[in-house]
Amino acid sequence: MKVIEIRISQDLCKGCLLCVWACPYGVLEAGKERNYRGVEVPIVTKLEECRACRLCEYRCPDFAIQVITDKDVEKLREAEQMELRWQRRVELAEEVGVSE
Repeated sequence: MKVIEIRISQDLCKGCLLCVWACPYGVLEAGKERNYRGVEVPIVTKLEECRACRLCEYRCPDFAIQVITDKDVEKLREAEQMELRWQRRVELAEEVGVSE
């Protein structure tokens, strides 16, 4: 499993740095930039070291961090395809005049 991205929400992060503390691989560090709350938000410094253990996600009390892997991307694509098929079925039903 390959880590594609680690997203840290500027809006949700309160700067507790529990994610930095929880990461056994040193992927995250305290950042210098501040969010709208005035707190320093962590940054990803060593993405290549990430093993997708997701300890940073589990430790974050505000759900502000998300580890995205190649498997997650595949699942999202599958979900999008299912959604498109569903939408097409609804369109066809509307064309035929079928109502719920």
